Formats: sequence, C-alpha cells, structure tokens
Amino acid sequence: MKRKVFFISLIGISLVAILGLFITGCDKNVNTNPTTGFVELYLLDSYKTVGYSRQIDESTIVTKAYPLIAYSDILSYDSSNYTFKITDKAKRAINNLTHSVFGVAFAIKANYVIVYSGYFWPSFSSATCDWAIIDPIMIDYHKGLKVELGYPGPWASVPDRRNDQRILDIFANGHKLSR
Repeated sequence: MKRKVFFISLIGISLVAILGLFITGCDKNVNTNPTTGFVELYLLDSYKTVGYSRQIDESTIVTKAYPLIAYSDILSYDSSNYTFKITDKAKRAINNLTHSVFGVAFAIKANYVIVYSGYFWPSFSSATCDWAIIDPIMIDYHKGLKVELGYPGPWASVPDRRNDQRILDIFANGHKLSR
C-alpha cells in the first residue's frame, strides 16, 4: 500500500512539474528570438560626469529600475534624422518630468545594455551641453524625440552613437525602422 501511494505521489509531482515548465515556457512576453529585442529609455538614478564637461561617464551609470519609455511606446525610429516616434503615453511621461535647465539624464539601452546616454535638455536653458540631448519642449515640433549632439549643437566632440548597429538591428527586426 505504501508503495502504491508513493508511486501515485511521484506521478502527481512529476505532472505538476511538467505543467509548470509548460506554463512558464509559453509566456508570450518572453523574447525567445535572439535576433529581435528591445530598445528602451531609462532615467538615471546616479552617474558622474567627466571633468568639467556634461559628458556622462557611462561606467558610473545606475539607471532607474523601469524604463521611462518602453519598447512598446516607441512606434518607430528614423535613422536619417535620429528621431524616435513615440506614443501619447510616452509623451505624457516626458511632459510630467520636472525639466531642469541643467538637464535630466537618461540612457538608451538595447536589451538592457547601455548604448549611449544623454540629457533631456529644454530649449529654454541658457546653459550649454556638450553631450547628447533631447529637447523635451520640441516633442510635437519634431513629431517625437530627436536626439542631437549637444546644445546648442552640434558639438564635434560628442561621440555619435545614435545609429548604433544594435539599435538599428532591433528596430529593423521589429519593423520599426525608417530611413
């Protein structure tokens, strides 16, 4: 009798384990295709700048836990003018930020890896910025988030990683790339 109960218990545990693996393996939100991915914009929790510049030392970046703009809120990316077309939800998130004349730091990540950093730098600022910027005031004018190299720009010293191949590949595979 003990042997029969043990055998039935073993079968029950095995079925529960197999069912659990099946359920977690079928999660539609998990990206199982390595050729696709996601690009997201995160605000920074902390970072350091290089010398007296606004250049962000990317090895010191700590981002917020969740993106300000998720991949699902990016409708398309125009690689010819470096503009992310975004949803109204994403526009509201940016408009709800407190915009400083010295910028609000962000990072663009591809599959959780920082590709580049910059600042939301409003055009009402009289301060200059020698790093990548997005003018949050101009979202409607640019019909999205236009990433520029400095303010007022462009600054030749700002590294241009706006069309990093990881970003282009993700948007191309997701049918979100326009040129």
